[in-house]
Formats: sequence, structure tokens, C-alpha cells
Amino acid sequence: MKAAITCRAGPLQRISNGAPMQQLPKIIMTLLVRNEADILEDNIRFHHAMGVDGFIVMDNLSTDDTPNILARLGADIPITYLCQERDDYNQWDWVTGMARKAAVELGADWVINNDADEFWLPADGTLKTVLAALSPDIGGLSVMRHNAVVSCPGNAPLEGQSHPRHSVMFEAQSRNVTGQPLPGKVLHRACATVTVEQGNHAVRDVAGRVEEAGTRLRILHYPYRSFARYTDKIRLGGAAYARNDSLDASIGATWRRHYDQLDSGELARFWCDLAQTPEEITIRFTAGHLIREDRVQQFFAPASPLQQARQDLLERSGQMVRDFARSQANLIDRVPRALRAERPMYYNLRFAVSSAESHLERLSDLTEGRDAPALCKRFAELRDVFSLFPRNGALRDFLATLLEQTCPQDVARLRSDCAGKRVILHTSCLPRLNASAETLASFAPLQGPYHHIILHGVEGTPSETQTPLGFAYDGRFLRVPAPDNYEGLHRKLFYAYLLLDLLTTPALVVKIDDNIEMQDAEAFAACLDAVEAAKAPVAGRQVGGERHEGQWHGWHIGKCADPMIETRGYQYPLPRVYAAGGHGYVLGPEGLRACGYMYLAMKAFFDMPAVGLEDACVGHALYAQNLELMDLSTPDNLLALPGLTTKEARARDQAWRAVMGAPGASE
Repeated sequence: MKAAITCRAGPLQRISNGAPMQQLPKIIMTLLVRNEADILEDNIRFHHAMGVDGFIVMDNLSTDDTPNILARLGADIPITYLCQERDDYNQWDWVTGMARKAAVELGADWVINNDADEFWLPADGTLKTVLAALSPDIGGLSVMRHNAVVSCPGNAPLEGQSHPRHSVMFEAQSRNVTGQPLPGKVLHRACATVTVEQGNHAVRDVAGRVEEAGTRLRILHYPYRSFARYTDKIRLGGAAYARNDSLDASIGATWRRHYDQLDSGELARFWCDLAQTPEEITIRFTAGHLIREDRVQQFFAPASPLQQARQDLLERSGQMVRDFARSQANLIDRVPRALRAERPMYYNLRFAVSSAESHLERLSDLTEGRDAPALCKRFAELRDVFSLFPRNGALRDFLATLLEQTCPQDVARLRSDCAGKRVILHTSCLPRLNASAETLASFAPLQGPYHHIILHGVEGTPSETQTPLGFAYDGRFLRVPAPDNYEGLHRKLFYAYLLLDLLTTPALVVKIDDNIEMQDAEAFAACLDAVEAAKAPVAGRQVGGERHEGQWHGWHIGKCADPMIETRGYQYPLPRVYAAGGHGYVLGPEGLRACGYMYLAMKAFFDMPAVGLEDACVGHALYAQNLELMDLSTPDNLLALPGLTTKEARARDQAWRAVMGAPGASE
């Protein structure tokens, strides 16, 4: 009597719009192994990554490192370890017992009865998604196997090898030693009364029909990994078959035939015929007899720095999302059940966590399979992803990695120049670089831990959607991919603030315009000493107003490259308090981080078709992080920071001195 099939509920894939998506099945894989230390760990790790939840491994008299490998893997992966002391390879009986154990004791929904040299590879997604998509009337899938090509040097066929870690060529239609098509394998729904046939090629007593997997799923098969290893396998397996008098002689035909050929030299001739030179592989591939599949090989390839960074990004992001979701759930979970319906979170939990879940999903999709330059071009999309869950500091670190890989020399130079320094950021543009250089020269009397950078943008008016991640820095000039016009000043400066925050550790950043000059180095240094001692996030001359309409709205008129911008006032809220940009201001580490955060998280704000006041934007950045402004203004320094002056004020002073015949008129 056939047992009823019960589909057990797997974990929810994710939550979308408050509704659960398709449930994913629990998959258990059985493995019968003997001396498979060269491939066993790779098999288990690969299939665990492909969605297998747990393994039942029966060790049949292994004398290699198999037990130790399984013990070590068992610390991270659920593995049920069984020992089989019989030496007659009664495979169908042993595997049947494991398959039933998977159903009855481990709660499997699906069971894959596997060999150590077989790697089940979906065309897309994972084993879970393939099986979740099957209709309920399907009880099993029959899957084709493709033998890995044994590649060898032209003059040494016995040195031919194949292995999951390096093989990428497989037979399009594999055949056994009798010339017949290589039989496939069947995975099946979990069932307490299943019977698995010898070789795992078929099952009985499972409800539902067996369907051909077709292109949805294939098995990459590595039976011929080396001649020495294959000889040992035939010696042990052939002898075991010979001792089994309950199996028909036609079962295990390949092993039996090769066992008889061990001492005649025929097995070596078989291997020489099997091995293929690079030239032969090229011919057979071009003729359509071979297929190329490198996903298993790539799975085991050493991770590149970017792949390692992506893995770290997704692991850290996933943990943050889980912690956040749990914290939100705890807000309602701690409320007595009878009172929960009176709390807003009872209805809103799914909305509270949906952006974080969407952030994680989009982050994985966006970063998958793209190299660093491609991801830098998608900087706008990365900013959108960040805005869904802006507490994710791991993405900031990932952006720094992208910059390290795409412009390593510029990053190294910028880090070295700014580390622990007071960075003077001279804001300029392409037409005024010479003027900025003249301004910078006035700072020569300033000695100590200072570094000067002249900032400029690029020609044209790229939108934030078109702005890539990248920069150029030669030790003096910092070029960022932001507009070099007046209405884009806030974008240019905030891009620079983001770079300095992501890549450097300055003590302070002092922003000044290109008309600001040094007047009193001692007074300027004392001002910065006070800011640093106070640990102020931002310091400067405090300006602002109580009401939006009370502030000046025409500061930009006559300065913009886009005439349309000059027809509009400031069509966004202005902060009540901020540091005047023309006066110059100082950013401490907290203020720099706040500005970098704002630029990364608020792309649409910076893309508004209106003039952006960079000093007002700094005020918004302070507000968003609940930071306070340190007011440095006094009646004696209303035009610039203490110790600094403007070119206009200096020229006026010199003109007055010339008229009055005062000393210093020629300075």
C-alpha cells in the first residue's frame, strides 16, 4: 500500500506587500561513500549552498580521511553520520533505509539520493526553487547525468584528470561502457515506504508521476578523477559486487567488467581512450559533442577581493536586517496578546520591515555578477538601495572597496594626505583653478598638520541618476563627477564630503571658497584648536531665519548656468540654523559623516531642478543627525573664519592704506 504524501511547510522565502510568497521545501540528501575524501567536502558544501538542508551520509568502510571530514563539516552543516560495515555493496537496501529515515526522522519534503561524484546543478535559482515550482502531482524528477571530460597532456593520457574544481567540459550525451546512454538519477518526494533501486536510477512506492527534468536540472558527473583513484575504486567496488550473490549479474556491469580487467592492462587502455587532449576537446566541443559548464568550477574558485567584499556585505546586511526586524517585532511581541489589536504595530509590522527586506533583496540582485567598474556606473541605483535601509553601514564599506579597486592610486594618495590632518578644502571650478592656486599660496605661513585640496567638478550638467562613483586626485586637485556650475555647488561639495568620509580620517575639514585668503595664521590655528577641543560636528558663522519666507531667496540670480533655475526661488525647506558658506565652516568627523550620509541616502533631494544652497544643505545634514552648530561669528570676523579674510576685503584694505599712506600698502 502506498503511503500518503504529506507536503511539509518550508521556510517563507520573504515577505512582499504583506503577503507570504511560495513556501520552500526541506531537502535532505543521502550519500553512500567509500574513500571519497578528494571530493566529499566539495559535494556537501556545494549542495548545501544550492539549498540542501541536511545530509545523511553512510560511510562504507572508508580508510581515508572521510570520517574526519564529516565530523568537521558537521559543526556547520546538519549531517547524520552512519557506518556500514558490510562489504557487499548492497546499495539499494542501504540507500532505501536512508531515504526513509529522511522522510520519517528528518521531516524532509524531498530526498536526493546522491553519489559523492555527482553535482546537481539547476539551470536557474537553487534546488529549492526548482522543486517548489513543481505541481503536486509530480512525485519525482528524472535527471540526466553528464560525465566530466578527462583532460590530459598530449603525451600522457594516464595523467588525465577531471574534478569539480577545474573541469568545465562535459559530454552532451554520456554513455556507459556498453555504449548505452548513461542512465539518469531520480530525486523524489519524501515517503516512509519508498524503495530506491540499485544505482539510485529509479524509485518505487512514491505517490505521483516521475517527470523528466529536461533543462531545468542536470547532474555533472565526475567518476573519472584520476587513473590511480579509479583503479582503487574498481578494486574495492568490484570485489564488493563479486561478494553480493543477491544482485543480478547485469547490475554494476561497468564495475564488474573493469574489475575483471584490473590485471590485464585493459583498464589502462580504457583510460587512455577516455582521456582527451586540448585539441581533441576543441574538436568535440566545436562539433557539438561537448558542453561547457563552469558554474561548479567557479563555485570553488578562490574568491576575488570584490567577491569577498560582496559576501561580507550580504552577510552583514542580512544580519542587520534580521536584527532590525526582530527589534520591531519585539515592540508588539512584548504586549499582552489581548491588547495587541489596540497597538498600531499590530497592523504595521509588515510595513515596518518591508523596506529592509526589499533593501537586502535588491542589494543582492544589483551586486550579483557585476565587476567593480560596472557597479560604479550603477552608483545611483546603489544610493536608491541604501535609501531603503540607510542604517546599513556595510554598504558604505562596500562603496569604499569599489573605489579601492577602480582608482587604487588615487585612494591611497588621498588617504595618506588626509590621515589625521586638518584638510583645507578650497572650493573651485575649472575656469577658476588659477585663482584658487593664488589663494592657496596665501596659506604658506600656516605650519603644522594641514593639507590643502582644490576641489572642482566636470563640464556639463549630469543628473544624479547619471553620476557614477569615482574621482581623480593628484595630491592637490580633487575632481569629482558633479557639475562645475553654481547651481550644482552643493552636489560637488557633498560628493567630496562623501569621499572624504568613506576613504579618509581627517581631524577636521575646513571648507572655504576661492576668494578666501590667509590673514593671521596664528588666529586661524587657534580657531581650529577650539573647534577640535569642543569636538564640534560643524562650526562657522550662524545664519538662518525663523520662517522660510523671511530668508533671502535670490542669492543665486545672475550666477546659474541654467536660466530656468534663475526663475525659481528655494523650493524646499530651509533650516533655521546653518553655517554661512561664504564665511567658511569647519566639519568635524561627525559633521563629515552626516554630510556623506545625506548625499548617499537622499539622491532625489540633490537631483531637484532648483538651486541647492550647499550651506543650507549642511544645515539639513546636521538636523537629520540631531547635531548642533558651534557659532564662531564675532563682530570682528563676519566675512570669514577667524584668521582669514576675503580677497575683496584685502584689496579694499590695501587701497585704503595706499590713500592714507599707511605701512603695508604695497603688500
